[in-house]
Amino acid sequence: MTDSDSSKTPSAEGTARSARPARPKRPAGAKVAANPRTRPNPGARKLSETAGPAPTTPITEVRLTVGTLAGSHGVRGELRLRLLTDSPDHLHTVKQVFVGDNPNPVRLLGYRPHGDGGLIRLEGVTTPERAKELSGQPVRILGTDARPLEEGEYFLFQLIGLAASDEQGTPLGTVTDLIETGAHDVLVIEPAAGGADLLVPNHPEFVLDISPEKGTITIKPPVYAN
Repeated sequence: MTDSDSSKTPSAEGTARSARPARPKRPAGAKVAANPRTRPNPGARKLSETAGPAPTTPITEVRLTVGTLAGSHGVRGELRLRLLTDSPDHLHTVKQVFVGDNPNPVRLLGYRPHGDGGLIRLEGVTTPERAKELSGQPVRILGTDARPLEEGEYFLFQLIGLAASDEQGTPLGTVTDLIETGAHDVLVIEPAAGGADLLVPNHPEFVLDISPEKGTITIKPPVYAN
């Protein structure tokens, strides 16, 4: 769950980290992450350190990254797509995409699943050589072309940069990252006063309210046994 820096003013060319929705509301009784106190990739940049729109940006003004091109497939210009979306089948309904930093859309001629990723065909890409030239480029869609979110779902860019507070309204810091785990994703909150990050399982027991339109999130900090 993707590229966001809430201190930047987004534009029509702004990008979202991912079209993968975060699900802060889970079924009651779902398993809570045991003790997520260690980040799996301590050297990786936080999502707040990458470019993208503020959480209050209207979906009509963002572009959502659905994957990264990973080279050619076959001899007719088909491209391998490393997926960054929970809804790859929704690409069957998308008619145009944005590749890399090109502000002009390209027609999406087709998508099909392939292994743990996908294969796409783009207008104007008809040879393996041209497909290889595009390797490493992100593929984005208009926010309005994304799968409609269900109740309780939020895109990642709507979470990174939110001001976190507890039930009493005490400020706790700012959401700067989200760690994917085997159970529940974990929100990373950087305290305003400095010190160790606060790690909060993305579960209704701990995430009480999310209001991207207000730029706020209310949480109940977990207490871990020593």
